Amino acid sequence: MTESFVSWNDGATKQAILDFVEAVTDESGPHFVPAAERVATFDNDGTLWVEKPAYVQLFFAIQRLKEMAAADPTLRDKPAFQAAATGDMAYFAGLYPGDMPALMQAVFDSHAGMSQREFERMAYGFLTHARHPRFGAPYKRCIYQPMLELMAYLQAHDFKVFIASAGGMSFMRTVSEEVYRVARENVIGSNITFEVGREDGSLILLRKPGLVDPPDDGPGKPVNIELHIGRPPILAAGNSNGDIEMLEFAEASGKPFLNLLVHHDDAEREYAYEGGAEKALRLAGERGWTVISMKDDFRAVFPFQE
Repeated sequence: MTESFVSWNDGATKQAILDFVEAVTDESGPHFVPAAERVATFDNDGTLWVEKPAYVQLFFAIQRLKEMAAADPTLRDKPAFQAAATGDMAYFAGLYPGDMPALMQAVFDSHAGMSQREFERMAYGFLTHARHPRFGAPYKRCIYQPMLELMAYLQAHDFKVFIASAGGMSFMRTVSEEVYRVARENVIGSNITFEVGREDGSLILLRKPGLVDPPDDGPGKPVNIELHIGRPPILAAGNSNGDIEMLEFAEASGKPFLNLLVHHDDAEREYAYEGGAEKALRLAGERGWTVISMKDDFRAVFPFQE
C-alpha cells in the first residue's frame, strides 16, 4: 500500500506515518488498536486545502457581501459590507486573529436567511467555478495531494477519517465526498443555527444568524469531536494554533497516537508562513509531534502540480 504515497518524498515523516499505521493495525503487537477506535481527525484550512491569501470561505462570504451591498447601498454603512464592496482585504485580514468572532460573524452571517439547499448550491458553485487568485485553479482543486493520499491510506487500514475544521460545516460538506472521499456525516465544523420553514407546502431548513457554540476552533475542537464522534482521535493533523487542543486530545487518548502538524515552508509551490502557528510549532518540538515540511516532504503539493 505504500505505493499510494506517490506525492510524498521518502524520509522520516513518511516513515513515521507508515510505522504508526503498521503498529496500530498489527493484532499481535503491543500497540494494536481495534478498528472501532482508529479515529483520525484532520483540520481543513491549511491542512487539506490552501488558506492563503485568505480563507476560502472568506472569499465566498465577500462575494456574497458585495452582491448584497450592490443590491442595498445602505448596507455600506456596516464595515464588512463596505470592505467587501471596495475590495478592502486588509479589513478582513485585520480581524484575524485579534477579533476572530467578528471575522466569523461576517463569514457565517453573510448567508443567513436563505434556505440550506440554496446555500449549498451557491457554495458548491463557488468552489467549482471560482478560481484561486494565485494558482488560477478552482478552489476545490487547491487541495494538498499528499494529504489526500494519507487519508486514503488510513481508510484502507480501517481508520474512520473525519474532518474537524473551524470552517463552515455546511460549506465543506458540499465537496467533502467528491474531493476528499470523506462522507458528509464525517465533517465537523463551525455552524450556524437553523429553523424550520415552508416553501410551496414543503418543509425546508432556513439559516439563521449566529453560530452554534462552541465554534470548532481551539478548545471547541475536542468538544465538537466528542459530541460528533464520541471517541478521541489516535491520529490528528492540523497546521495552526487553533489545532493544538485537537492534537492534545489525541495525546490524552490513552492509546498510541500520532500528531501531525503541516508546516507551510514552501514559498515557491505554495506559501511560506508561521503566523498563527508559532505555539503549535513550539509544542511540536517539545512533545515530539511530527512536523510535515511542505518543502521537504511533499513531492507535489497540488493535484495540478503532479
